[in-house]
Amino acid sequence: MSSEQVRNRLRPFGISFEKSLSDLIKGIRYNNKDPEKLAKFLEDSIQECRDELRMPDMELKSIAILKLTYLEMYGFDMSWCAFKVLEVMSSQKFQHKRIGYLAAIQILQRNNNDDALMLITNLLKKDLSSSNFVESGMAISGIASIVSPELAQDICDDIAKMLNHSKPFIRKKAVLAMYKIFLKYPESLRVYLDRLVDKLEDEDVSVVSASVNVICELAKKNPAHYVDLAPRLYGLLQTSTNNWMVIRLLKLFSSLSVSEPRLRYKLLPELVEKINTTPASSLIYELKITILDTLVYLHLLKLLKFKKI
Repeated sequence: MSSEQVRNRLRPFGISFEKSLSDLIKGIRYNNKDPEKLAKFLEDSIQECRDELRMPDMELKSIAILKLTYLEMYGFDMSWCAFKVLEVMSSQKFQHKRIGYLAAIQILQRNNNDDALMLITNLLKKDLSSSNFVESGMAISGIASIVSPELAQDICDDIAKMLNHSKPFIRKKAVLAMYKIFLKYPESLRVYLDRLVDKLEDEDVSVVSASVNVICELAKKNPAHYVDLAPRLYGLLQTSTNNWMVIRLLKLFSSLSVSEPRLRYKLLPELVEKINTTPASSLIYELKITILDTLVYLHLLKLLKFKKI
C-alpha cells in the first residue's frame, strides 16, 4: 500500500499528515523574527498548498484554500487559485462550501478574476434556491461582497425574490444585498425600489431596520426621489423602540429636508418629545444635532424674510 493510500484512509478519522491552518500560523510565528526564514517558510507553504490543490480529496483542497486565504492577507496574489475556490464553493458539504465563500469574498474581488466571476453566476443561483436557508444566506453575503456590474445584472432578480423569503434572516440579508446591486447596476433601482420600500412594513423589526438603512444611504445621493416616503418614515419614527433605527431615521429625514424643508416643521415637536423621554445617550446626541439643525434653519429663514421686508 502506497503512502498516499494510507493517508487517504486515515483522513476520515481526523488523522492528517498535511499542515493545518493552525500549523501554518504557528510556523509564521516561529519564523517571524528572521525575515529570510519567514520568506522561505511562506514560499514553501504556498507551494505545499499548490500541491494539495492538485489532489482529488475535497477535504484537502478546502484546507489548502483556507490556508491560501490566510496567506492572501499577507499581500500575496492568490488570483491563480480562483477556479479552485469555485470548486470548493460547489462542494456538497457545508463546511467546505463555507471555506469557499470566505475565500471568494477575499480573492474574487481582483481585477484579473473576471473569468471566474463569469462562471460563478450559476453556482450562486443554485445556492440561493437551496432548501437550507443558511446556505442561501451565505450566498447572499457572498454576492454582496463580490458583486460586479455584470453579476448584478444577472443576479438582481434572484435577490429580489429573496425579499419575500419566509425567514427574516434571509429577508434582511437580501435587503442589504440589494443596496450593493443598486450601486453596481443603477438601472435596477427603478425596477426593484418598490419591493424594497414594501419591506418598511415587514413584520420583523430587523428587516425594517435594514430597509431604513438602505433607503437612508440611497437618499444621501438623491433625496428628492424619496420625499414621498416621508409619511411612512414618520410613522416609524413615532412608533419605533429601536434606538439604532430611530437614529437612522433622523439622518434620513435630514437628507429629505434638503429637498422638502417643510418636513422640519413637522419633525420638531416629535423630536422634542423624544429627547424628553428617551434614556439612550446616543439617541439624545443625534436628537440634539437634528433639533439644532432645524432651529438654525428656521432662524435663518426668519432673517431672510425680515431682510426682504
